Amino acid sequence: MTRKILVIEQHFYPEVAATGQLLLDLCEDLVKAGYQVKVITGNPTELFQKKINIPRRENYQGIEIVRLKNTALSKYNMAGRVINYLTFHLSIFRYILFSQKPDLVLVLSNPPFIAFHGLILKIFKKCKVIYNVQDLFPDLAVELGKLKNKPFIFILKTLSKYIIKKMDKVIVVGEYMEQKVREDALRDMKAAHIVTIHNWADGEKLKVIDEEDNYLKREWGLGGKFVILYSGNIGYLHEFDTIISAAEDIQNKGFKDIVFVFIGEGIKKRYIKEKVREKGLDNILFFPYQPREMLTHSLGVADVSLVTLEKGFEGMVVPSKVYGILASGRPVIAVVGGESEIVEIIREGKCGRVIKIGDYQALVDGIMDYYKDRGKCREDGLNGREYFEKNFDRKIATGKYIKVIEETLKS
Repeated sequence: MTRKILVIEQHFYPEVAATGQLLLDLCEDLVKAGYQVKVITGNPTELFQKKINIPRRENYQGIEIVRLKNTALSKYNMAGRVINYLTFHLSIFRYILFSQKPDLVLVLSNPPFIAFHGLILKIFKKCKVIYNVQDLFPDLAVELGKLKNKPFIFILKTLSKYIIKKMDKVIVVGEYMEQKVREDALRDMKAAHIVTIHNWADGEKLKVIDEEDNYLKREWGLGGKFVILYSGNIGYLHEFDTIISAAEDIQNKGFKDIVFVFIGEGIKKRYIKEKVREKGLDNILFFPYQPREMLTHSLGVADVSLVTLEKGFEGMVVPSKVYGILASGRPVIAVVGGESEIVEIIREGKCGRVIKIGDYQALVDGIMDYYKDRGKCREDGLNGREYFEKNFDRKIATGKYIKVIEETLKS
């Protein structure tokens, strides 16, 4: 008998959000493993705003997709995001009341407390529930300064702990996150209740590409340039002043063939552009998100790639972009505030440098070392690809998910 899995996540195909893309990989591999997969998701925000029609129901790659009716206001506006969350919650609740019983529910952590719907299904329809924690709430909101009322924070943290304890399994995306969850909520739980499975990239689709084979680098006018790339969400959790200061220093030193490229969107993009204008920087360029099938070429424009994480967010989130960088065969320079999964990956994989936030001179030195020694640059990049193939390739990660799902269904 085919087992039925219900997946609940606000962002799914064809959205560009990292969690949606990763979830598509997982669902495709679950279908290949013989499961019947249904995803209930929301309106694709960007496409909805552009008035592009997306069907409410769709079968894609063997996955049944049900898109619920909810608002699709700009996610770069906090009020709009909250309204989107609330209307999505209401739509899910209405849907699951009348839905058929699945064998297992996989629910992600976006939007906050969406996992409550998994608990409702667990209690009233007696199905197994796995909670995939991609980021920690309310911890992130508190650290960002978005939540300040202490009694309210206490209530939210208590609810979060309750959800985690009631799940059949909890999957987190990093060791530091696992440690934080255990400290906060799982002191009295069995060790097997929580599992760490890192996010991933698809090594069969994302290849190492040389400059001469990369038409996109030529198309963007980057031929012959030494490119420092930041690709992905340009949001609250990421630090950019250190990068801007490094770019300014390198420009002032006259290195016209070193350029910084940003690919992506986010709330801080406007801030970076304002700083670029203020400082008169012409070595920072911006490009929009590229389709996923273009990742080999878009990540391949880099000679060196950057990852950042603001201080205080260690253990709350793991930037998924690091796995794509490793797969692309480029060295990673991480600009971070403390120890984290990113730092461990770079050290263990011998694939880059770690820079403290604010130490722009160390970032300049790291970039210049790679600029002057292209052999070392390539060596560290290929070290990263090798480390990726052993640890973070899609088939490895989704295989771990399938194993956890099988164990949970049998328990």
